[in-house]
Formats: sequence, C-alpha cells, structure tokens
Amino acid sequence: MTPGPLSRRSLLLGGLGAAATLTAGAGAARALTPEGSGPFGGSSAGSADHLLSGLHEGLVVTDLEVVTVTDTSITFSWATYPGPHPFYGTVAPTVATDAEVRLAPAGAPGPLPVVHHDDEPRGFHLVTVEGLAPGTEYAFECRSGGIAARPGLMSTHQMWSPERTGRVTTLTPPPGAPVGRIAVINDVHIGEERHGILVAGMPTPIVQAEGLPPFPDLMLAGALAEIRARGVDRLLVNGDTTDEARPAEVARFVEIMNGYGAHGVDWHVTRGNHDRPHTPSSDPAAGYERHAVLPGTADHRDPWGEALVPRQQMWTTRVGGLRIMGIDSTHLDASGGMIEPHQHEAIEAELATDPHRPTLVLAHHPVTREAAFTNAAGPSFVVPQHDADRLQSAFTRAPGVFLMAAGHTHRAKRTAPDAARGVDFVEFGSCAGYPGGYTIISLHTGGYMVNFHRTGTPEALDWSARSRWAAYGLNPEYTLGTTAHRNYVVHRDLAALG
Repeated sequence: MTPGPLSRRSLLLGGLGAAATLTAGAGAARALTPEGSGPFGGSSAGSADHLLSGLHEGLVVTDLEVVTVTDTSITFSWATYPGPHPFYGTVAPTVATDAEVRLAPAGAPGPLPVVHHDDEPRGFHLVTVEGLAPGTEYAFECRSGGIAARPGLMSTHQMWSPERTGRVTTLTPPPGAPVGRIAVINDVHIGEERHGILVAGMPTPIVQAEGLPPFPDLMLAGALAEIRARGVDRLLVNGDTTDEARPAEVARFVEIMNGYGAHGVDWHVTRGNHDRPHTPSSDPAAGYERHAVLPGTADHRDPWGEALVPRQQMWTTRVGGLRIMGIDSTHLDASGGMIEPHQHEAIEAELATDPHRPTLVLAHHPVTREAAFTNAAGPSFVVPQHDADRLQSAFTRAPGVFLMAAGHTHRAKRTAPDAARGVDFVEFGSCAGYPGGYTIISLHTGGYMVNFHRTGTPEALDWSARSRWAAYGLNPEYTLGTTAHRNYVVHRDLAALG
C-alpha cells in the first residue's frame, strides 16, 4: 500500500536467522536466573530506558518480542548486535550467537528451567516452545551469550508488555469442537525492489543483498510453505499482491501461488491499491499497453483483473458451512479506498440470501472510524466514511458476519466497530515487510482463535531482521502491534459450521 506519495516499504537490516521449534518438558535442564526480579535483572526504569541500554561495548541482546501465543505454544524472537547499538537509526549488522529460552509456569518454585538451547550461531532468533497448557501464565527469559534479551521498541517496553514483565498467558481455546482453519496473508508486493521509502525518495531505500532472490518472492514462498505444513482448509490473500500490477509482477504472483494450489479452489484473492489498473504512460516500460483498455476509462489497463478478479467485483466461496466474502475496496487512481454502488448492491444481495450464515469478510482497506484516524496516513488512506457506513449497515442486517480482515496499513491492530457492533474488525500484519508473516484463524463451533505467525525460514528471518529498520527503526513501533492484537480468542456462536 502507498498513502499518496508515501509508502510503508521498509528498510533492510541484516543477520542470518532460522526458526526452532521444541516441546517444553521432558528432561529440560535447570539453570539459574539472573540476579534481581523480572526479565531485566531487577531494572525498574521507565518505558524509555531501553533507549540507553544498548549504548555499551560488547554484545547487545535486544528486540525481544512475544510474537505468537496460542493455546499450547509461545513463539519468541530477538536479535543480537555488537555494541554500542542504538535502537533507532540506520541499518546495523547483527552478530551471530547462541539462543536459549527458559520457561516455567509463573510461581513455580526454583529457577526457570532451560527448555531450549541452540549453539548454532545466528543473529536473529525465532523459537517456538510447544506442549504448554492452555490458559496458563508462564514466566520466561530469552538469552544469548549468557545475556537476557530485552525489548528494543517503546511498544514492547510498556509496563504491561509481556516482553517487559517476563510473563505471558497462553490462550484458552474457544468452546466447542474445532471445525476448520483459514490462513490469511496480505501485502505481498511481488516486484518491489526498493524497500523503506516514506516520502520523496527518503529514507534511502535498501535493496536485497546481492545474489539473493527478491525479498517479496522469498517472503511469500516461505509463508506458503509454512501454511501448507499447517494443513489449513483455505488460503486467502488480502490485497497488494504486486508492486504496481505490472504484467510481469502479476504473472510472477500467479506462478508462485499456483505452486501452492488452484485459484478459486485452494486460494482466493482480493485486490489491493497496488494492484489497481494503470495507464501505459505511468510506466512505459511495464508493458501495460499490451492489455485492453478497461471499459469506462480513457486508457487504464488491468492485467491483474484479467488474470484474477475483475475490478470492483465481490466474490464469495464456501468452506463447509463458512461463507467467505471478498470485496474490492480499491480506487482507480489513488491509494485510498472506495466501494462502487454496484458492488455495494451485490454485497447486500448476497448477505440477504442467508443473513445468519457465519461469514468472514475480506477487503484490503480498513473500514472503521478508528482505523481512519489512527493509521499513519489519515482518513483518506482507507475506505471513505459513506462507503464504510453503508457496508457496516449491511453487516447489521446480516448477523452472521463475525470478522472483517484488512491489510493495507501493514500493522496488526483491532479497531472498534461503528454500526456493526457484532463484527471483529482487524488489520493483519504484512507478509513482505515487518513483522513479516501470516495469520491463522482457527474456527470452533463456539468461537475462533486468531494467531499471527512470523515466517521462519532462514531467508525470511534475515529479511525481517533487516526490515525492522524501516523509517530509521521507527516502522515496527507502528506495524508490530501488541501481542494481544496479534493473538486473541473470540467467543461466538458458530454452531452452523459444525
């Protein structure tokens, strides 16, 4: 997505990474915790003290994040840098070290046991501890080089942040039987080469390391491999699949996705603002002129719509008893959104056919007032209020609509509904940029669980470590979101899915 002249394309920053998955328990070694209380050896400073904590020689172990919390697992990530290390600024290399996680139920006697230790040196660490009890508070500590990891962002250093308290509670799954899992990815940006530009070519963009495949390809391929391994029932791609819908970018996106499965069967897609029609004059080298003029326009060409879904056309599909609706929320010539009257009518007619049917809705642009006034680019960056009001009004007449997912902002954030009080409005984090991953929605007859997963291939983690430095390291403060906005449970009567 690009807010007018702005974009959320992120800078790169380095270090090799790889994911580790383990099961807590059986034979875990015992180890002493550091002196003092809490994860920082008794530090009682305020939420900004992390700004000075890396300004020393030697190893700096930081950027601690509680990335994913499910009912039976917790995923941690952190990075290691040579000191002195400022937390904001230009890109800086990581330093490869070991990784260790200590974890036990909160209040358990004795020191925290080591539940994971890996001597393979890496600069960016991603560790999942499995086999945990649902609804249980755990104390934890992540370490490298014998040093406890600390949060590196203001957003993860709040008094209540698990990264600061060293405590996190696993989710309690929704009641009822599990009935399916849906994967969602958004903001893939195939074809993007320069990452991190905000305005007028600044900051200086970072490109992929020499000799490596394009980072959007790596991030998408890594996410698809993990999603396939999780055995989901359907994959949904929620917009900004390309950089500027150039014919070659569309073809490459379709090629990668067809390696996962068949469009309209295994995966479905909505259009994002980067996928909108373009005129040949906007990029004479792109090849837009080889495509037909889009009806109703002077010279716009729509290679994306020809290959995937026509412009401003909604679609629906069923997964068992679940109805999934995709909406084209894109403007013809702007980064902000819109829904044309004929598409509103189609949405309203479809919902009216079975208003109580459990329904998951996708659109690239957010549609709430809170989203309009809290996103970095302001109200013009999302669906305009009159379209949002009409859409939410339709949802009030269809009580089966329970969740509407958006992308576009690249952030992980739930926002309050306006008229549609029974709908969960949520923006999911980006696939291509930081935080770099995908979301799994686990459906039960009594509700659903939402979990964001950072893509854990070595190449993907390398890129995530680099994209952490977008906007001189400030971008993650906006895009990462809180643990509770990335991972949560909603109780809802979805018995019709059983």
